[in-house]
Amino acid sequence: MRLSELLAGFPIRRVWPSESAPDPEVSGVEMDTRRIDPGFLFVAVRGERIDARTLARQAVEAGAVAVLAAPGGAPEGWAETPRSGGVPWFEADDPRALAGPLAARAFGHPERELTMAAVTGTNGKSTVTTLMAAVLEAAGRPTACFGTLGYRFRDEGVKGDRTTPEAPEVLHMLRRWRDRGAVAASMEASSHALALHRLEGLGFDVAVFTNLTQDHFDYHRDFEGYFAAKRHLFDLLKPAGKAAVNIDDAYGRRLAEELAGTLSEERLITFGRGAGVQAWDPALSESGIRGVIETPRGSYAFHTRLLGRYNLENLLATAAAAEALGLPHDAVKEGLARSDYVPGRLEPVYRGQPFPVYVDYAHSPGALEAVLRSVTEFSGRRLIVVFGAGGDRDRAKREPMGRIAGELADLPILSSDNPRGEDPLAIIRMVEEGVKAAGNPEYRIVPDRREAIRRAIAVAGPEHAVVITGKGHEEVQEVGGQKLPFSDRDEIERALEERFGAAARR
Repeated sequence: MRLSELLAGFPIRRVWPSESAPDPEVSGVEMDTRRIDPGFLFVAVRGERIDARTLARQAVEAGAVAVLAAPGGAPEGWAETPRSGGVPWFEADDPRALAGPLAARAFGHPERELTMAAVTGTNGKSTVTTLMAAVLEAAGRPTACFGTLGYRFRDEGVKGDRTTPEAPEVLHMLRRWRDRGAVAASMEASSHALALHRLEGLGFDVAVFTNLTQDHFDYHRDFEGYFAAKRHLFDLLKPAGKAAVNIDDAYGRRLAEELAGTLSEERLITFGRGAGVQAWDPALSESGIRGVIETPRGSYAFHTRLLGRYNLENLLATAAAAEALGLPHDAVKEGLARSDYVPGRLEPVYRGQPFPVYVDYAHSPGALEAVLRSVTEFSGRRLIVVFGAGGDRDRAKREPMGRIAGELADLPILSSDNPRGEDPLAIIRMVEEGVKAAGNPEYRIVPDRREAIRRAIAVAGPEHAVVITGKGHEEVQEVGGQKLPFSDRDEIERALEERFGAAARR
C-alpha cells in the first residue's frame, strides 16, 4: 500500500518535508534496523539505552522509505544527506503504541486470519503456551508458538531475546507463517510486553490468566501495577474473544469478578476448584499426572508426563482455553498425552542414578514454592535445592526466596544465578537472610554454580530429590556484562558421570 494509506487515520504529523513529499509503496513496519527490508517504515523508539532516532540513517541505508519517531525533529543534516533527504520524517506522541496497529495494517492483518491464543501470569506461561500449541495441532490447526523458549512454526524457529517480541516483529512472523499454512498462534504475553504496547494491534480469540505472585517489582513497583499490566491483555480480545481465568489464585478471582461486568457468561471460562473447568481425582506421581477434567461440555480422562500440582493448574488452564475455543475433547486429551517435558520446567535429568534430578526455571518466590511443594508431594523424598536470585532485577524477592527454600528444602544450597552487573556474593547475602529467618541450619553457600550442582549430586542419596532452579532452559550465565556458556542440564550430566561413571552416560 502507499505510505499515505498506511498512515491514514493515525495521530501522526509530518515533519520533513513539511509539504509535498513522495508517497512510496510500503511493504512493512519495523522497530529494529537489523530487520528492515526495502520498503519498510522505520518506527524509531526511545529505549532505556538508546534513542533509535540516531539509527534512522542506518534504517534508510537498509531500505526504509519513511521514519516515524517521537517529537524532537529529524537528526541534524537529515535533509542535506543525499539518501535520507528524500525520506519523509513523521512524528507521533507515542510511536511505540502505534507500531503494532501500523504493522497490522501493513502486513494485511494476519491476526484476523488466525485463531489467536495468549497466556499471561507470573508462572506457567511457557508451559500453557506450549500445551495450547500441542492441543491446537491435535485439533488439526497448524500453530505458531511464541514465548521464552523461542518463536517457531513447523521447521522454522527463531531464538528470541525476549518472551514477547515487539509488535511489528510478531505481525511480520504471523504474516509469513500464515502464508506458510499456520491457522493458529499461541503466545506468551509478559507484563513488560503489555506495559510497553508490544501486543497493540493484535486481537485474541482467547486470553488466559494463570496466577500472580511477586516478580518484576523493579519495573512495576507493586502488585497493583503488576496486575494492571497483566489485566491489559483482556482489553485486547477480539469482539467475540473469550477469557480463561484461574480462580484458585486471589488475583484471578479479582480478575474474574471484574471481567464478569463486561463479558457474558459464555465468554468467561473459569478454572480451578469449583470452577467451570476443574479436575477430579488427580493422581500425581514421579511418572506424571492422571485424572478427569470436568468442563461445561462434559468430562474426559487425561494423562500426561508433566509433573507436579502446579502443572495440574497448567493443564486446567489449557483445558479452559480449549473449552473457550470449542476444541474437541479428544484433541485436548491427545495434545496433553503427546506433550513431553517443557525444557527447563520441572524437567527430569535421568542417567541411571538412584535419585531424581529436576531442572526448573523458578526464579520468583511463588514459582520456587510451587516447584518445591510439588516435588515433595509427588515424590515423598527429602529435597536438596540449588538456587539463587538474578542480579539487576527485583531485589525485594531475594529474602522471600531464601525463606521459602529454607522452609521447604532439607538442604538448601545458595549459589549464583545470573548476577549480571551485581556482585554475586552481595546477592547471596540478601538471599541468605531469608534462609536464616527460616531457621534451617543445614544450608550451604557455594557461590560457583557449577560447583554447587556438583556438590548437590555428590551428597544425594536414594531418599533425596535434587532440584536445580533459576535458569531452566537457559544456556548462558550473565556475569559482569558477559554471557558465558552455561547449562544446568549439562552440568548435572557431568556431575552424574563424575559420581557414577559410565552408567550415567547418555
